[in-house]
Amino acid sequence: MNNILLRVQKYLDKVSKEPVKLDKRLVQEFGEACKNALLRQFEEERRDKFELRMSNVGRPLCQLQMEAKGIKGEGQPYNTKVRNTFGDLIEALALFIMKSSGIDVKNEQKKVTYKFNNNIIEGRQDVEIDEKIWDIKSASPYSFEKKFGEAGGFNEVIKDDSFGYASQGFLYAESQNKKFGGWIAINKSTGEWAVCETPASIDEHKKNALKIAKDNVKAIKNNVEFKRCYTDIAETFRTKPTGNRVLGFVCSYCPYKLPCWGRDKLQLLPQQQSKGKNPKWVWYTEVNNPKKDETMEAGGK
Repeated sequence: MNNILLRVQKYLDKVSKEPVKLDKRLVQEFGEACKNALLRQFEEERRDKFELRMSNVGRPLCQLQMEAKGIKGEGQPYNTKVRNTFGDLIEALALFIMKSSGIDVKNEQKKVTYKFNNNIIEGRQDVEIDEKIWDIKSASPYSFEKKFGEAGGFNEVIKDDSFGYASQGFLYAESQNKKFGGWIAINKSTGEWAVCETPASIDEHKKNALKIAKDNVKAIKNNVEFKRCYTDIAETFRTKPTGNRVLGFVCSYCPYKLPCWGRDKLQLLPQQQSKGKNPKWVWYTEVNNPKKDETMEAGGK
């Protein structure tokens, strides 16, 4: 088990059994971090100008192109600010717990810059621990288990990495000639922790993550022709093909799916072969085998 996780679990196990004396300086730091999270999420104006940063440069190019051109995606649901604030508060709590457990945390939220071929990518790393750069992530129960927890691991995180986590982490580290340790993840629902470490041999992973970032910067800078990064897929229901085609996982959750695929082509419908009372809703690109007497326009219910 990772030493970071061991120390955190030991500390949390101790405080669950008996009161502990808190470091007032750390308590004050945590309070300031919470205050800044609220100010950042609720008071600061959203950036209208598109900017490539370490936190977004590893995302799918087609998504970055949409954003760079100012194309309107789906509006943010009312709970977005709450969800984003949760992430900031959980990160602040994670730092408080790690420091309280005796972990030597350095250079938190340090501004870093990566330069290549007259290009600059900037960002703010999360933390440095034991001469390695670590990224802190708050995760949904599904993401925690599938990617960061025991059922996941480094290869699961970088597979279909639509959030650009790998490029983000390796850029933080490479900008300072340090090693990228991996991700410290906290389950937003249960409070569980997981430390997802990079493998011993990471040269190819690092090379690929940096290449994605560099290629995306070059493509945005040169305004290359738009091309979807993903195709639709054949739908299956209970392992059998239905004859219909649907968006894959990444596209289904992309805020630019309607302008990307076309509002005349994309349809949000109940799963066409399901006979349940509350079927799953699916984004269809082709419906060749429709459910009788049930159709719906894109985005409606």
